[in-house]
Amino acid sequence: MSALAQEETPVRTRRTLQAVPSMAPEKPTTPGKHWPKGLFPLSILALLALGLVGHLLIQTSIQEQGFELASLQTQAESLAAQQAILEATLDKQSTPLQLAYAASQLGMVANPYTTFISLETGQVTGLNKPVVGDEVPHISARPSIPSNAAPLDVAGQATGVQP
Repeated sequence: MSALAQEETPVRTRRTLQAVPSMAPEKPTTPGKHWPKGLFPLSILALLALGLVGHLLIQTSIQEQGFELASLQTQAESLAAQQAILEATLDKQSTPLQLAYAASQLGMVANPYTTFISLETGQVTGLNKPVVGDEVPHISARPSIPSNAAPLDVAGQATGVQP
């Protein structure tokens, strides 16, 4: 190349390096918009602790209700057994023999004269005759209970009290 050609080319000047402006966002100037670094893990631990305490309280409540349920079931079984005993005693006391005995204790006697009442008309059919008590001597409403027998309690067991 010739010197002339070198003169025609402009000389490049070297630029100095400059710092590029930061692209990072600016920190908020208002408080409360950004959490400090340690606050998030602490809040997660606090939520976990609250969850565990809540679970413990619920489990305790469920156990208490379970104990109460078991107690009430035991009480229901006891009452069902007592009801069965009372029903058996009632059935025993309402047999025809027991009713006839109770009626004889009140002074009632068996009536050999058949009489019917029509519920539709209210008419009495049959021989309507008062009973004296000795019409049928072979009918006795008294059950054969020994005179030294002790009365029975609700469960059907002897009370030990002599009549």
